[in-house]
Amino acid sequence: MTNMRESSQKSSGEPQTRVPKRRRGHDRVAVLLEAAAKVFVQKGYDAATMTEIAAAARSSIGSLYQFFPTKPLLAEALHIERLERLKAVLRDIVEKSAGISAADSGEEIFDRLSAFIETFPEYPVLATRRDIPKERKMRSRAELKELISAILRGAQPPIKDEVTLMSAIILELLRIAVVAANEPEAAEDRRLVRELRLMLRKRLEEASTTA
Repeated sequence: MTNMRESSQKSSGEPQTRVPKRRRGHDRVAVLLEAAAKVFVQKGYDAATMTEIAAAARSSIGSLYQFFPTKPLLAEALHIERLERLKAVLRDIVEKSAGISAADSGEEIFDRLSAFIETFPEYPVLATRRDIPKERKMRSRAELKELISAILRGAQPPIKDEVTLMSAIILELLRIAVVAANEPEAAEDRRLVRELRLMLRKRLEEASTTA
């Protein structure tokens, strides 16, 4: 059955995620995505199977394949949904942190990221998978970087001349923090993140005084 499915997909081009048109379909997709999130956390992305995800959703495997023909498509849909939530967190910081120091803004970004990962522990699993589409990955990084830049530009005093560099540094530190969160036994990585946060704070303070 799997071979027939793969042959059919290849003959008709790349498989695509089905977008539901009715409320019932949207609700079913939401259930499938949440089930995938739980299985990815429990088993890891590579070890997780579509059969396990369907079982976690109390759905038939056929229903799962109807909306998500492949595991990468399912993971990508879930990843994009979580990315939108993360961007909403950064937008909230843009609105609420205007006027505070850039150093405090940097701390707020990391504190909110920690809360985000605690709420959505599957995010590190999704963000570190190897089959993320390159174009989407670049676009998402650019969007996150621009939101971080907006936070720094709204600081008091604002960071102007070095805002691009500082945003890139923060984004890279966020990436390291996400990787560390995906390896709960990697205490050394967590210590590294703490040290880098302290270094970042000092660097943001310097950039603020020269703005």
